[in-house]
Amino acid sequence: MARVGSSAGWHGNCVESMDAAKTLTYKDAGKVFMTTDSGDAGYAVTLPTPAKAGAGWTAKFIVNCAIDATLAGDGGDDIVFTPSGDTDLMMVDYIDSDSDVVHSDDNDSVTFDNTAVKGDYLDFFCDGTTFFVYGYSGVAAGITTVS
Repeated sequence: MARVGSSAGWHGNCVESMDAAKTLTYKDAGKVFMTTDSGDAGYAVTLPTPAKAGAGWTAKFIVNCAIDATLAGDGGDDIVFTPSGDTDLMMVDYIDSDSDVVHSDDNDSVTFDNTAVKGDYLDFFCDGTTFFVYGYSGVAAGITTVS
C-alpha cells in the first residue's frame, strides 16, 4: 500500500492506494484513497459507524484506473461503501456526465460502478450521526446508491 504524506490530517495530506476490501476507522480521517480494482469481483469498503467516526471525520475516494479505461471490465466489479452495521445513514449528492444531479436520502450504501472512470470521486463528511457524500462521475451511472 503506497502512502504519501506525513500522516492523516484534516486537509488531505495523506494519500493511500486502495485495491482490496478495507475496514476504515476514525484514524483514517482526512485521508485521500486512490481506488483501483484489479481483482475479479469488486470489493467492499466498510466505514466506521458515524458515532465512532465522530463529527468532522472526512475521507475522499478517487478512481485511479488507466486513462480511457473503466474501473473494472465486468459488471458487478464495483466498489461498495457501507457504514459498519448501520443502515439509512448516508445523504448522497452527485453529478454525472449526463449533467444529472442526483440527491438521495437515507442510503445504506454508495458505489463506484465498474463503469466509473479515472477521476470520478466521492467525498465523505460525517457530523457524528450521518455521512454526507458528494461526488462526480464522468459517465452516466458511474456512481449508484442503495436505499
